Amino acid sequence: MNAHGIITLEDLTYHKKVNSLTLFCHAIMCMNSNNLFDLLDGDIDYEDIGKINFILKLKNRFIEHQIMGDTELKLDLDHCLNCNCDQPVCRFVGNNSKSEFALFFDIKENKIVDIYHCHLYGEL
Repeated sequence: MNAHGIITLEDLTYHKKVNSLTLFCHAIMCMNSNNLFDLLDGDIDYEDIGKINFILKLKNRFIEHQIMGDTELKLDLDHCLNCNCDQPVCRFVGNNSKSEFALFFDIKENKIVDIYHCHLYGEL
């Protein structure tokens, strides 16, 4: 982690106690939509559009980042000061473009039960 609190792919290492949020963030930072299919529950209606449509939105966002020259996304832990009223969000920032988006994770009993993007940091 650098002085600004940004987490890079090198900062995320696999340990014996890796949780689903860490794996999910790693897949996003690598812009690997294929891994997201394995990590998300098909019964959850992510962002009220379902698993497949949610992953397709992320995949399209990854393509936009790649067109802008990004090879990975960095993670910044932040707080939503808008729609989720000071709740923690994961802000993903392009390593070259600095273009960003943020996701709010609803977690219950160490399991992701829903994911929403935070409008404060742009569209997904």
